[in-house]
Amino acid sequence: MRFALATVVLASAVSEGSSFASRSQETTKTFGRHSLQHTAAPSIGHKVLYSTMEEQELLVEAESPMVGVEIVSVQQDEDEEQVDVSPQAINARLERQLEKMRLKDQTSKQLTKEDLVIVHEDQNILIVDKPSGVLTVPGKDKGVPSLAKTVYDNIPTLDLPSPDHMVVHRLGMDTSGLIIMAKNKAAVRELNGLFRERKVDRRYEALVAGHVEKDQGMISLPIMRDYERPPFVRISTDQHQWKLVDLTPEEVGKKILEGPKQSLTKYEVVSREFLSGQPVTRVTLTSISGRYHQLNVHLAAFGHPIVGDNVYGTNGEALPNGGLRDEELEKLIPNPNRATAEEQRLLNEIVHANDMPPCVHAKYIKFTHPKTKKVHEFSTQSPF
Repeated sequence: MRFALATVVLASAVSEGSSFASRSQETTKTFGRHSLQHTAAPSIGHKVLYSTMEEQELLVEAESPMVGVEIVSVQQDEDEEQVDVSPQAINARLERQLEKMRLKDQTSKQLTKEDLVIVHEDQNILIVDKPSGVLTVPGKDKGVPSLAKTVYDNIPTLDLPSPDHMVVHRLGMDTSGLIIMAKNKAAVRELNGLFRERKVDRRYEALVAGHVEKDQGMISLPIMRDYERPPFVRISTDQHQWKLVDLTPEEVGKKILEGPKQSLTKYEVVSREFLSGQPVTRVTLTSISGRYHQLNVHLAAFGHPIVGDNVYGTNGEALPNGGLRDEELEKLIPNPNRATAEEQRLLNEIVHANDMPPCVHAKYIKFTHPKTKKVHEFSTQSPF
């Protein structure tokens, strides 16, 4: 078992624009035969994208005042290509994709005690730096390797009957980074409350396709379950909501019929880089609203999908561009500096040639300890 070198500091107020240290010099990382160069971004003003007036109010509650606010309408009236939205068709598409996901789960890595990177441990909680390629918890097949199983088998717990009971939040199989686990029932209750009330601050680091123009800003677009590519999500529009009005939960389940979820993502540019000659941007991401697959679909719609994202990226399992057509993109989230189709294609080739996982890492977490009530922060280096 290894104890990771991590930045650990006591809580303190962080002023706007100084949350993350800038990189003041050009450096290079290597993926196999491919080099990654980056240069720190200069500090400039914000640009905020809203899709509804309600979300403007949401931001006022969630963030400090911003400058350069742009209001973007969500109204649309274009005709769309006909898609079979019968219950039979939607359920068939869902089952095909779920079978693909079950097969992928079977490839989850088997970790040993020596593989565990422990960032913090005390009598109540454990913080692990999860590697990419391993499930946090298994699905229906409990025999599939998972981080929770390895932790439970090797770390003593007080009164928890199974690995699943340690888990208070999850990271996707392909996402690396910090994850908190509880070691007793009292800690489970306290931590579940913190996550439910959104009192845990989590930030991700990612490489995205292309060079993001603004140094920081907001992506505010509503999200819905995608009836064309279930169980994934897409950017919600009135037209897509109307396509579902004749369906019932008994026919297709409740999730596909949920109303649009107002969703807000904050991004901050760390540096603009090149991966084997192709432009990429290193960003820090905060999912303010915490929706399912929010970061992935927002960045895809923004025109800067996460490098290596095999679901929402180029040729992914979900619809491209967050499910929006070109004319919808120009109305909802105009961005003249989107990564071009050719840049995304070449980056996709680089990813596959080097067997790179998606370049997204849960880098930072801040929370109140369930027992001591002290506020802690932890940060680790991303693997890319």
